[in-house]
Amino acid sequence: APPPAPAKAPPAKPAVRGSVPPPRPPVRLRTWIAAAVVLTGIWFYNKPADKPASVAEQVEAATALAAQCDLDGARSALAVLKSARAPAAQIKRLQANITKSAAACERQQQRAQAWLALQGSVNQALDAGEPDLAATRLAAHVKRWGDDADSLELDARVKVAQAGARLDAADACLAKGERICLESNLIAAERYKRPELAARTQALRAALSQLLERSLLDAAPGQ
Repeated sequence: APPPAPAKAPPAKPAVRGSVPPPRPPVRLRTWIAAAVVLTGIWFYNKPADKPASVAEQVEAATALAAQCDLDGARSALAVLKSARAPAAQIKRLQANITKSAAACERQQQRAQAWLALQGSVNQALDAGEPDLAATRLAAHVKRWGDDADSLELDARVKVAQAGARLDAADACLAKGERICLESNLIAAERYKRPELAARTQALRAALSQLLERSLLDAAPGQ
């Protein structure tokens, strides 16, 4: 019998080329921003606690409280430093600052009380038509406690009242035709140099000139 025909070999498969992955899209800007925000939040959440204030900083803060007359707050800070066994030099420094501020705050409180009393007494004198008495009371206050913006403002009011009283007297002298009386009161009023009364002073000065002119005409011979 004839030999069997040899089996045919399977056809060779064509060579398969390696697969190439598609290109990745570029990272967008908003993705970077979101990542930065997340990383920042993580850092803030996990950052170490702030460094505690040094002893010198605590002394400065307590000194500032004492200067503002918050003596209770300053003394509380002093007690904390003592309990923490702060350096003796720093504690001594803070104690000295508190003592100094306590004296200044006490004087400030006394001055405020004296100022309230002065305002009442000065207003009472002005209402009673006694500006010179009001000026005397104000001068005594300034001599003890010194001047400030409030006392200077009150002094201006008192001077206006004093000058006004002199002008009132000058008006009375003018009504009587008393030239010397008018002139003396007018000069006294002008010494206060109050611009609020400039128009009234000028009018009385003109009246004085007219009165003087009439006096000279009356005294002229042959009239």
